[in-house]
Order: sequence, then C-alpha cells, then structure tokens
Amino acid sequence: MTDGDAGSGAPADAGRAGDRGGDEVRADGSRTKGTAGEVVLPLAVDMDGTIILTDTTVAGARWIILHRPWYVLLLPLWEVWPGRSSWKRHLAARVPFDPTSLRYNEPFLHWLREQKESGREIILVTASDEKPAAAVAKHFGDLFDDVLASDGVTNLHGRNKAAALDARWGRGEYAYAGNSHSDLKVWPHAGEVIVVNPSRGVLRRLGREPDLLFE
Repeated sequence: MTDGDAGSGAPADAGRAGDRGGDEVRADGSRTKGTAGEVVLPLAVDMDGTIILTDTTVAGARWIILHRPWYVLLLPLWEVWPGRSSWKRHLAARVPFDPTSLRYNEPFLHWLREQKESGREIILVTASDEKPAAAVAKHFGDLFDDVLASDGVTNLHGRNKAAALDARWGRGEYAYAGNSHSDLKVWPHAGEVIVVNPSRGVLRRLGREPDLLFE
C-alpha cells in the first residue's frame, strides 16, 4: 500500500537496476535473478500502485473534496482521532467504489494468474480499508485466497503489514510484491522480494536486487 506515494511508471533508476548480468527477461516483461530455490512461497500482493495503477485512499479523499465538500473540515479530525485506519474507514463508508472503473497492471496480473493456476497461494494485503480491498478481490474471482486490509483500528501499513504477514506465515516464509517506499519496511521480512511498478528511488533504497522485477 502506498498511502499516496505510488508510482505511475518505470523511473530511470528502475531501468538501470534491471540491466543486470545473468538476469532472465521473461516474455511478460518481468525480470528475475534466476537464483531462487525450488520452494514456492505463498505470495502476498500489495494493491495500490501494484495491481492498481492508482491509490484508492487518495482517490477517495479527492472524491470527498469534489462531491461532499462539507466533509472537508472533518478529514483532518478523522485522521488525528482516532487514527489513520479510522480515517480510511470513514472515507470508504462515504465514497462509491467501482472496481471495474480502475486501471490495472495487466502484465503483472497475467503473471499472478499463471501463479494461481500453478497452485500458488496468493493473498491481497493492503493498507487501504477492507471495503475497497474486498471489492477488488471479488472483482478477480478466485485469484486471491484471502484479503488483509486496514480494519478501522489497525492501519495495515509498513511495519504493521510486515507484522501481520509474519504472524500468518513466519518471517522469511512468504513472498511479497509491492511498489512503494512503505514496502521497504515489508521486504526485509519476506523470503522473496518482488518489486512492481516501483516508485522513484525504491530500487536504490531497497539495498539488494529484487528476486523479480516488473517495471
């Protein structure tokens, strides 16, 4: 989840990071180091900026400003008290959400479908509220085995997301696909690092080569 910092394309440093000797460039445009072991880890996939080419929370706030301007004064109050996750819950309850209207990362989704067909466990994990997250998961039928999202109490962002995934599978026992600077707090906990549509500077700050890169 991006909380507003999702990238919309492939920055120049991502292109340079992909030019690594020995990397395999797949037909779908992804790159892999070619060094992963035979064990297939369960896969946790971020939503905003990773499978969706936008940030649903930011889009919701913009909708409120344009269509329900009388709520504008309440937005900062909802965030300060009782907290960020509650703020997202208030937005989700007031903003219409249609998953068919979103722009999706189709090359990455094609790869996810291949993974699912091979029997891999895949869950959607996002700092967005449960309402839009569940709608997106439903839109893709049986692609996702489960959904983890902010619940009005816990903001499933950064370290909280890493803790939830560690509790589910154990540290280092899952793959994680994300795109943003907040995901830099999750990837160190993952046994397989997948970077998708990286925000500017993410690959440089990652400090290692991703196991799989979708630019």
